[in-house]
Amino acid sequence: MMTLKKIALAVAVVALPFAAHADLKALDDSALADVTGQAGISISGNFNATIGSVVYTDTADNVTDGSNTLSLNTVTLSGFNIDDNAPLTIDVADNKLQIGLPTINGQVSVGAVKVGDSTIGGLAINNLNMAGSTVKVWGH
Repeated sequence: MMTLKKIALAVAVVALPFAAHADLKALDDSALADVTGQAGISISGNFNATIGSVVYTDTADNVTDGSNTLSLNTVTLSGFNIDDNAPLTIDVADNKLQIGLPTINGQVSVGAVKVGDSTIGGLAINNLNMAGSTVKVWGH
């Protein structure tokens, strides 16, 4: 009797996928014309970054005491927000991957600008906006 129950259970498990596909039907052209889909993706979010330093070194005079360097220390990118209502979009157009950049406002700040070991100030880039920019990517 236990063997009969196991066989019945096995048959039910094997038959389950066929039952799930029982309502699939082919669509004719007129029914298929009413089907819509979506292509592409949208990305939104908040983006922040820090860079410890960006250093330029002039090597033309073979100076080794560090006085020939310009460094931007504690570089911060903040407030780069992409709203859900105006996201970054990725689509395919004319066989090319097209990335549409929305309004992205943000700030870049540099904590210290140094020449050699001497600090000469700081730097800020405010209201950086990349709206309307488009990047296209394709193979060749």
